[in-house]
Amino acid sequence: MKKIAVIAASGKAGSLIAEKAMTKGFEVVAIVRNKARLKVAVTEVIEKNIFDLTSEDLSGFDAVVLAYRAPEGNEAEYSKVAHHVTEILSGSATRLIVVGGAGSLYLDESRTRRLVDELSKDLPYYPTIAEMGKASLIYKNSNVNVTFFSPADFFDPEGAETGSYTITSDIFEKNKSGKSRVSYADYADAVVNMIDKGTHQNEHIGIYEN
Repeated sequence: MKKIAVIAASGKAGSLIAEKAMTKGFEVVAIVRNKARLKVAVTEVIEKNIFDLTSEDLSGFDAVVLAYRAPEGNEAEYSKVAHHVTEILSGSATRLIVVGGAGSLYLDESRTRRLVDELSKDLPYYPTIAEMGKASLIYKNSNVNVTFFSPADFFDPEGAETGSYTITSDIFEKNKSGKSRVSYADYADAVVNMIDKGTHQNEHIGIYEN
């Protein structure tokens, strides 16, 4: 049986990942700031601020899933979280899977420009995309076994689970219809499957619905 921790398990992505893992028979520990907001059944709950987590809190897991989303106006926390989590996992065999953003994906194989570089800084969500992109480099340069998992450009919170999706490299791709979309449900399925099978370790990957 796999044992995983889901940080921010009360959020949209985190809750779906925790729920999917439970259906697979995983032992799931939800790490949340406020357990009253947790809406899914899990094996155990740890109520703790992310910056108060210690190495002991994250020991003994096959994987830790980080589904943290910074509050609006505090987007710089993405880098702070990256530094903190990689520091307390340093030297550990525990795998870290980060729910990332599409903006950190590269545009082509030269890997000189990323999707975020093509976006207007006037977009209301630009700070999130930019700061998450900075954090992705912190994970990449750490000595932790990190899978930085970027969703598609349109990360659909209401879409159904189709089971029909493609995992990509760190280069931004679209499906045959020219769309970059994936539902939270399919994304959660992909996360749990890669933990179950042990695939895509130490990689930056993307995903789109076929």
